[in-house]
Amino acid sequence: MLKGTLISLRAQSLAAAALAILSLLAGPVAAYSSLFGSLAAYIPSLVFTLLVMRKLGGDTGDFLRTAALAEFGKLVLTGILCAVVFIFVKPLAAGFFFLGMIGVLIANWIGLARAFG
Repeated sequence: MLKGTLISLRAQSLAAAALAILSLLAGPVAAYSSLFGSLAAYIPSLVFTLLVMRKLGGDTGDFLRTAALAEFGKLVLTGILCAVVFIFVKPLAAGFFFLGMIGVLIANWIGLARAFG
């Protein structure tokens, strides 16, 4: 489980870097917008992983409670990070922001599929 999670996080990191570098072709605003979008998806995923991995192998009920709360926290943190970026980062290329965010989410799915598939 830990190996699969690390593969997924590595895939997300590589996707974020690749998207930011490719977005440089459209300009610096596109590049940092993509990077902020990637971070808005990556940071909550990392926090979720850290919280859930601590409870792995313990009491099943405690693990499920932690996983449910961590998932809720991940959604809230994602919303907060998106709001902070859209409020404080000017100028922002919204399309590239969402490109970075979606790219990291897809990289997460691909990483998990490769690790556990």
